[in-house]
Amino acid sequence: MKIQKFEQSGFILESTSGYKIAIDIAGFTPLEKLEKLSVDAMLVSHIHGDHFSAEHIKALSPLKLYLNKECIDLLAEEAVFFDVEEVKVGDLLETPDFKVLFFDVDHGPNATVRPKENFGFLIEFDGEKIYFAGDMFYSSGIDVSTLEVDIALIPVGGHYTFGPQEAIDFVKQFKSIGQVIPMHFDKTPETEAEFKVLAEIENIIL
Repeated sequence: MKIQKFEQSGFILESTSGYKIAIDIAGFTPLEKLEKLSVDAMLVSHIHGDHFSAEHIKALSPLKLYLNKECIDLLAEEAVFFDVEEVKVGDLLETPDFKVLFFDVDHGPNATVRPKENFGFLIEFDGEKIYFAGDMFYSSGIDVSTLEVDIALIPVGGHYTFGPQEAIDFVKQFKSIGQVIPMHFDKTPETEAEFKVLAEIENIIL
């Protein structure tokens, strides 16, 4: 599996067969960066503009789009251009190409617009297990103490999400993680640097 990192919390996962899943590619990513890109499926964690953007969804042209009701309502008339499936907290989505568990994430007290649903994703794809924490401020969602994942995508930006130390403390709760990829630090690059220093001290593989 290949992982392409985009701004803030955006990713494209690509299987060995070429199937592509986009996650949370939105307002921080220049649209021209998405030219000539297309994906088979797209997941969006919540309504905030650095995670959800109709323009970026259109640019990626996903064949299937998985959104909660709040995002679908924001997409409004644009929804007719996509094959949209509504998902909610607790859903387990199983397709021939991947599996996703949608779990609730606590965005914390600093979000000025509080989403009705703020997802994290546990994804099984191309023989690997990927944990996407979304905009997690407090440790929340599924119990990770017994969870073994190949890759964990963890926010480190602070204020709206974990800061570097909180992210490290959370990562240490997992039974095992093969690789940690930090995210949600575009406005605070110093927090990524701090997280990398702490990860090295704790022997966490990045």
